Amino acid sequence: MNIEFINDAYTEDGLKLPIVHFNSKEKDICVIFIHGMCQTIIDNYFATVCGNILSENNIGFLYEHNRGHSIENDIVMKDGTFKRCGCMYEIFEDSIYDIDLAINKAQELGYKRFILMGHSYGCNKLIYYYYRKKPNILGLILASAPDMIGLQLLRQKDYKELIKEAKENIDNGDSNKILSNLIEDYMYMSSGTYYNWFHENSNLDNLPVMNNSKNWYQFETIDVPILTFSGSNETDNYLHLDSLKEKAKSCNDFEYMYINDTDHFYNEKELEIGNIIFNWIKKLKID
Repeated sequence: MNIEFINDAYTEDGLKLPIVHFNSKEKDICVIFIHGMCQTIIDNYFATVCGNILSENNIGFLYEHNRGHSIENDIVMKDGTFKRCGCMYEIFEDSIYDIDLAINKAQELGYKRFILMGHSYGCNKLIYYYYRKKPNILGLILASAPDMIGLQLLRQKDYKELIKEAKENIDNGDSNKILSNLIEDYMYMSSGTYYNWFHENSNLDNLPVMNNSKNWYQFETIDVPILTFSGSNETDNYLHLDSLKEKAKSCNDFEYMYINDTDHFYNEKELEIGNIIFNWIKKLKID
């Protein structure tokens, strides 16, 4: 197994994002992994195990830090300056730049065909990306895909007050102003990010399992094979994969499963996850 850190990759808008590459001797298929909300390259141990398994079986694996890594961070720009990023300041639509970079880097490494894999909030990013760009990929892997708006409405009792506060700050030209209350009792968030993510017509509302919305239009455009799974010990939001199958109207190869006795990060089931992914790739009808 050959692992390398790529530290010279820049997005179209100038952000330097580190990438971990699990090398494959055969430069054919590469799985590109997009992490979830506030995560980092070292957080998702199951992704590392997955990268090892795929690399050992001649499938490449790229794990990219995106601009929303950690709660707050300063990312160096191509011109040497820094930009304040992280979950506190991330704008959902900018994720297109990050995913573009990962795909371009995989192409530069010599890979010919690609599978996009997201975990948690990373799944919402990939659904939006596919809707906007219709990339030439073999399939999508959605690990613990969430209804982000539904979760916020459920968990954030002062949601309406925060949306109003965020909008007022934005209208006053201060989108970076931090909201007065914690989000989900553990993090602060800028007004611009909170409103961008959670307002009524947000692009993030693309898996509306909980709030019975009509906003399935992004998901309904996916016409490549989909593999999705969640841990059986996760909260109810993650346990309606049958609804995803029902709404995947353009997909004729949809597989879902629940991983028994594990959580949102597949603790103690990492090898099982890696093998599920490898076996699914083997089953794809690839010419």
